[in-house]
Amino acid sequence: MQEIGKIIEIIGDIAKIEITPSGGCAHCAQFNLCHPWGQNKKVIELKNTINGQIGDTVKIEIKENARLLSIGLVFGLPTILFITGLVIGNFLKNEKLGAVFGGCGLVLAVILLKIIDNLLKKKDPNIVVIKEIVRNHLDNTGMC
Repeated sequence: MQEIGKIIEIIGDIAKIEITPSGGCAHCAQFNLCHPWGQNKKVIELKNTINGQIGDTVKIEIKENARLLSIGLVFGLPTILFITGLVIGNFLKNEKLGAVFGGCGLVLAVILLKIIDNLLKKKDPNIVVIKEIVRNHLDNTGMC
């Protein structure tokens, strides 16, 4: 999947890129889950491998298998851990304890997602990459 974004800040060799979802995101059935408050812009940080400058419009590529894995993890892991917590609590014949365990499952899911994210970034730092500059910050013609 490819997206277009604009470099808004550069810190060392990291570019902060503002993306307005298009393509797959705009037509995704889960769009409202990713953007619950109607905010349709995201800022991501990527290694600036193409020497982009602030104001450059760049093309970003997201590996398909990574996208599918992330969807599965983000939606699946919290659901599984929440339900597991509820079942354990209800198995102990205590609904309040089930709610507490379910909440603990959600907290654990967030922690695990952060750990998994860091591990995946170390394993393959090129899951999401800046592919090319679409429009240079010096190009004021307004055309790609």
